[in-house]
Amino acid sequence: MNKLFEQIGFAITSMAAVIFVLILTLLGLLTFTHTLFFEVLPQTITGWERYLASWMLALGWEFTLLITTCNTQFLHRRIPLVAAIASGVIVLFFIEAFSFDLPTIELLKRWFIGLLVATINFIYTELFYAKWKDLHRTKDLNTRITELEQIVNVKTNELSTSQDRLAKTNAEIERLVDYVAELEAFKKKEIDRLTCSYCGNVFSTIYHLNSHRGNCEKNSMRDQKQSVFGVIA
Repeated sequence: MNKLFEQIGFAITSMAAVIFVLILTLLGLLTFTHTLFFEVLPQTITGWERYLASWMLALGWEFTLLITTCNTQFLHRRIPLVAAIASGVIVLFFIEAFSFDLPTIELLKRWFIGLLVATINFIYTELFYAKWKDLHRTKDLNTRITELEQIVNVKTNELSTSQDRLAKTNAEIERLVDYVAELEAFKKKEIDRLTCSYCGNVFSTIYHLNSHRGNCEKNSMRDQKQSVFGVIA
């Protein structure tokens, strides 16, 4: 039951409901407008030509009112108000609201009907305009949401790719750190091997080191003959 009421509520507040009631109102006013034009047309127009002319003029006026109402976003805000007042005046002429010889209560009834029609037309004009803006705002928001979702998906894919690259880079960095540590250990070992144990000088080759060690000033055994194997060791 709640779902049924919810669907009824959506139907009543939809743009289609506004247009449907607006068209019904204009169709009802069409008979008023036709009668008015039929009465005011020149008496030289008679027969079917008078009927045709009055119906064409009535249709033209009511469709003009409908198109004006449905396109208020392109017009000055006062134009729909003028159209609504004109529609009310047409009703006043139709129901002979300007016959001031009628009783006061009868005149009040007829003027109330005319004002009511004008008010209804103006209300529907404003309502249609507001619903139209809301409809386009909703469409724009949905389009924007779709665009943002696409952007988020792209950024998510980029983030995933970046995270994969970062993980690979971290693994490569760890490997390089271990490799650098091994190089540093190897470098220290090589430097120690090419360093004179007496004076601490570092030489480029083991042969230069061996030549120096035998004549190093700090070598207490430099005047003594050393074993070749001892020097190389």
